Amino acid sequence: MEAEKIKNRGSLIQIWLMFLIIGGVLASGFLLIPDTEEDRKKIMSLLGTTNTGEIVSPTVDFSSLFALPPSESSKWKIIVVNPGKCEVTCVDMTYSMRQVHMLLGKSTRRVERFLLTDLSVISDTTLEAIKSVNPFLNITGLDSSELKQIIGTSTAAWDMLSPRYFVLTPDFKATLFYTADHDPNGLLDDVKHLLKYSPMR
Repeated sequence: MEAEKIKNRGSLIQIWLMFLIIGGVLASGFLLIPDTEEDRKKIMSLLGTTNTGEIVSPTVDFSSLFALPPSESSKWKIIVVNPGKCEVTCVDMTYSMRQVHMLLGKSTRRVERFLLTDLSVISDTTLEAIKSVNPFLNITGLDSSELKQIIGTSTAAWDMLSPRYFVLTPDFKATLFYTADHDPNGLLDDVKHLLKYSPMR
């Protein structure tokens, strides 16, 4: 009889512990919901994130910068956006993008690469050199004023004095960006992670 009481008491304790844990998790979730963008950044800095790039918030639609309609594309995109002349940094980032693409292994076919640059200021020699070193690279003319308008209210806005990487979903939504100072290995890790958890198309 005493053993039965002890067993019942143990079961009740387990049930109450379960409710306390669930309640604690739910309460923490509500308390951690940020009210402002500044609060969100503080929480992210405390908890850390799995990505090495910077999150584009809110998500930005880049589809108007491309000639290809979103409905005709089913691949993730890594792009180098270069508002000015494509000089050393731009050329290096474009090459690093190619290396990242190659290192995706069996997922390579799920990704395509783009260089968005001002074709009116890039020399033919530079353009041909980039094409020769980066096979299967899509080069698209960039309207800097349109780009500035698109990203103006997002965390991706910058002075456009240097190139940036962006990672785009198959429907041209920019989710992450990287400066020239970011390690391309981080870009590789992030793209692998996105492909792992995104549905095949």
